[in-house]
Amino acid sequence: MQDGTGDATRLLGLAGLAVEAVALTRLGIRVVQLVTADLVTADPNAARCPGCGQVSTSAKEWTLTRPRDLPVGGEPVLLQWRKRRWRCRTEACPRQSFTEQVPEVPARARTTTRMRMRLATAMEDGRCQAEVAATFGVSWPTVQRAVVAHARRALGEPAPTPVLGVDETRFGRPRWVCGPGGWSRTEPWETGFVDLAGGQGLLGQVDGRTTAAVRGWLAARSAEFRQRGVPGRGTGSGDRPARRLRPRGPRTAAAGGTRRRPLPPGPAGQHSGHRRAVAGHP
Repeated sequence: MQDGTGDATRLLGLAGLAVEAVALTRLGIRVVQLVTADLVTADPNAARCPGCGQVSTSAKEWTLTRPRDLPVGGEPVLLQWRKRRWRCRTEACPRQSFTEQVPEVPARARTTTRMRMRLATAMEDGRCQAEVAATFGVSWPTVQRAVVAHARRALGEPAPTPVLGVDETRFGRPRWVCGPGGWSRTEPWETGFVDLAGGQGLLGQVDGRTTAAVRGWLAARSAEFRQRGVPGRGTGSGDRPARRLRPRGPRTAAAGGTRRRPLPPGPAGQHSGHRRAVAGHP
């Protein structure tokens, strides 16, 4: 069935995409063939390079993707999006080519935006993660990524705190993983960041318990968050960001009571103590 009137496009409701045709397989599955809406409108955003922001007019090839979407009319549908790969002609741009993307199906996304939103809201209703994955026909990691993305949008950037707690938690037993260099032992540690001076509670959490993981999380925060501190009591004061984690003073009580580990050596090779709540932080 060809969509010459645009009714099927409006019924599907994926902004930026137009229904080209709808087919029915022998198994009764509806296949919705999509094209980018700029083929029928004058919207050039789908051909805009994500690296430099310039609109490309040099098409390279066609490619076919199959993003997962919500059921339509209570029945599952199979989306087939025929989109173009464009060349980026900007010399200073590191990208040589890129594929079309729309808000409902961003670059490298295998599910639509509304699908990921529905997965996250289903988890908010208290449903089991495995049950949500089975209901919508996706994998467990897909549900987890949707929940994490939803939480980041809802929580936003944490407000600065003068006392940052760094809490390490171990989940499960150590595991042995076989890699290119042979077998290596891994431990399922996670590092949490807690506001000990206010009421924000848990500010964030990262995998691992390394200094690189802590510094990576802090580097992703705003400049105001990194520079905030209690003068004379922490690793940095309000006008000068600290350069390393170092607990000082009686206010560096450990957070949570979980296992601690030493921090990297300080000046002149001296140990700088155990990881604890930091009054003032980088």
